[in-house]
Amino acid sequence: MFWKKLTNERLKLALPALLATAFATSGVAQTNTVTSVTPTVARAPATSPAGRAHKIKAVDADNHTVLVNRPGVITIVIGTSEDSQDAARAAGKAMYPFQGRPDFQLIVVVDLRDSIATWAPSIATGRMRSSLDEEAIELKPYFLKNGNKGNPRKSLVVIPDFSGTICPQLGWINDGSEDLRGILFGVDGREIQRWDKIDDMAKLDADVRAAIKALMVSDQAKAALVAKTQGTKLIQPSSSHPPLLPPMTSIDSN
Repeated sequence: MFWKKLTNERLKLALPALLATAFATSGVAQTNTVTSVTPTVARAPATSPAGRAHKIKAVDADNHTVLVNRPGVITIVIGTSEDSQDAARAAGKAMYPFQGRPDFQLIVVVDLRDSIATWAPSIATGRMRSSLDEEAIELKPYFLKNGNKGNPRKSLVVIPDFSGTICPQLGWINDGSEDLRGILFGVDGREIQRWDKIDDMAKLDADVRAAIKALMVSDQAKAALVAKTQGTKLIQPSSSHPPLLPPMTSIDSN
């Protein structure tokens, strides 16, 4: 789920070749070496000076630049690390009923700061992409149930954070916490809920479900107002809000 943990043993097998290449070229690159310093970034403000939501951008495992708090959808961002993968898999399963909805997106941020994966980021991202390919197959039935015939793989977003480029923007400091974290963004791109520790997947489902229901009610009220203004009682159902699927009854975190 999301990505298969890059264990120290697996990475150590690849490191000798990587280090040999690095040392072989060190004589050429030494004069151009720049010391890398992880930036200290304050938590992003909820709004910009103009009153709009602050845009949070990042590069995902597919090397695509994504807007984390994309307007127009309910977004849940789950923050995990190498030590919270089991909880991340459980949270991902809990979100299956919402996957494929045009009014919802799930983004996973993997905190790899101070991880051995920083020695070989290409190996880590490669494993993430392989896991996402497998995940897309599992998600296909849920996409179809939500009226989405598209390829689930195109909608799966995992963002690896090797150097602190995204986690600080989300207010997640590098405190060594092993807890699964999360943030819920509304359709205006603003944060509406935050979890410092996600351990109740039924509660997580309920919170996300409540946000989507609130959006559906709001849009239905707007449609009713338009219908009243136009002098008609007919309210067309919105194609952007398919009926909500029931929660997952069993979550397999293995």
